[in-house]
Amino acid sequence: MHKYSSLVLAVASLGLMGFGVAAHAQSAGTSSSMSSTNWAPAEGQRYIGLNGGSTDLRLGNNSTAYEIYAGGMWNKNFGLEVGLTDFGNIHRPGNSVDAYGISVKAVGVVPISESFSAFAKLGTMYTRTKVTGTSSVLSDNGWGTTYGVGVNYDFTRQFAAVLEWDQTNLNLAGSSDHINTTSVGLKYRF
Repeated sequence: MHKYSSLVLAVASLGLMGFGVAAHAQSAGTSSSMSSTNWAPAEGQRYIGLNGGSTDLRLGNNSTAYEIYAGGMWNKNFGLEVGLTDFGNIHRPGNSVDAYGISVKAVGVVPISESFSAFAKLGTMYTRTKVTGTSSVLSDNGWGTTYGVGVNYDFTRQFAAVLEWDQTNLNLAGSSDHINTTSVGLKYRF
């Protein structure tokens, strides 16, 4: 996990700095807090989150995945997010796969009620993979698409629980494949 710590800090810092500047420029004179009648995201609002869940790389082979992300909203329905995902070590017949990546995603949010909202994400992820077989180790990396859907449940104006499903296309030792992730997490808005 040490190899990810500086990368996580850099991703989170870039995301927060970028959205802090954009939010300040767009909403000079307006507050970035949420409206008193709706807990949904507000223009200029930033957030950070941490999700954990299960990955599936075909054939029913699962692993535990973690994602840390930071983002900001341009308005109440659209924003941008950067993140780091560790897909874990997925054991398959004859080999195992280690994968992680850095993503940039556009986010669309649709309020359902005062406490519930649905969202969709679409973007790109740079992944690094390592396939370890009985007699070889092959590494690969590259850009692929990533997309997902989910729901937020807002406990307060700042804290929300997240349930999310994502699919990411990645390179695996010269071939391409996709990995599905189902996760739950906590988001903090500020």
